[in-house]
Amino acid sequence: MELKQAMEAATSELDVRPGFVGDVMAGGRRRHTRKLVTVTAVVALLAGVTTGVVLTRSTERSADPRLTAATTGPLAGDSEFIATASHLWSEAQKDEPWKRDEPVTEVSSKPNVFWTGQTPTGPAALVAQEVWVRTSEHPATLVGLVADGKVVNREIVLSEARDREAGLYRFGPVGDQYVVLTLGKTVSWSQNPKRGPDNRLTRTWASAPHDEDGVVFTVVPPEERPVFVRGDSVPQSDDFTQPTILTGDLQPDRPFVPHPGLGWEGQFCATAFPEQKNSWPGLKLQAVQHELQKRALLDYIVSWEATTDWSVCAWLPDGRYALMFESLGELYGALYQPDGTFSAPVVGGKAVKGEPAVLSLPDGQGTIVADANALVGPQEREHAWLAPSGTKEVTVRQKGVPKVIQLP
Repeated sequence: MELKQAMEAATSELDVRPGFVGDVMAGGRRRHTRKLVTVTAVVALLAGVTTGVVLTRSTERSADPRLTAATTGPLAGDSEFIATASHLWSEAQKDEPWKRDEPVTEVSSKPNVFWTGQTPTGPAALVAQEVWVRTSEHPATLVGLVADGKVVNREIVLSEARDREAGLYRFGPVGDQYVVLTLGKTVSWSQNPKRGPDNRLTRTWASAPHDEDGVVFTVVPPEERPVFVRGDSVPQSDDFTQPTILTGDLQPDRPFVPHPGLGWEGQFCATAFPEQKNSWPGLKLQAVQHELQKRALLDYIVSWEATTDWSVCAWLPDGRYALMFESLGELYGALYQPDGTFSAPVVGGKAVKGEPAVLSLPDGQGTIVADANALVGPQEREHAWLAPSGTKEVTVRQKGVPKVIQLP
């Protein structure tokens, strides 16, 4: 089936305008019929662990076929663009410093453009280049995408662990364009999760159509929450536990970026320690989020914009422990038994910037009221207060200005 027909058939329920893929992937039939043998790999996130350790390297060459493969894709015959992409790639390696997760010690070969394509904002190219890293004695592959006149992102693929290459590149003026490598697997994608009356979420999934070189290209606005999964089958509609393909911009590469959502930062506590406790449980927010995802109450978290950098903890009247947090513009909570066993999930309302966050807890355990850097409740607790069950209103003082908050 032609790529255009496959995309239109597979995405009929995903709000992508008909004919779109045919437009962006146009450029004639493949000039090469060779099918790229894809090899999976791992992102080298080992920098820092072996800092200062220099391994004895071998004289072998990398077995990654992308280093020597003939260029494929709609623009494979455009020698001028291929030369431009190679130049932009080489200049980027000179001008952009290696990051902590890029332990490169030597770039020892010419870059190879192994795929080209046309996007709404211009031509794009996938590039591979052999490099040496201080975390391995074997050569690695540096893979990346050149688009919009620059290197969008690059990834180090270690030869000894090729089964976890991310192979996803997000670009475009508003970050709505995606190039995804299938890497020999099925790439499934979904957008616009739906929440039912029981607060459980569902997603409609489809196998993402790709060309014969194993390259997926699509355009999805960020507000539609696109998610990509690479595996052996398409996920179930209520399964929110699949390992997702994450882009390189999960943590923005900038000195400081104000966090989205309420914009708070820090871990706040709405109560004091119980007499028999002298510390707060060592719960990690990621573990709490996973508990809600297992119950299809919290969506996939695949980008920096979806995460938060604050939480509120509280010991409850019945001895349980609660944690409140924000994700994707909504408030959530989770209750735990004193021994750390998960007890109950909580789904709150919208997180409104400039307003206190309010989360009602089940079983008559009260309501958490939080406002960073404010004094909350009759005792004027800093940042957060657990209002007892039956409390109808709470006074919050932000910069000395009182504001009465009505509780549900």
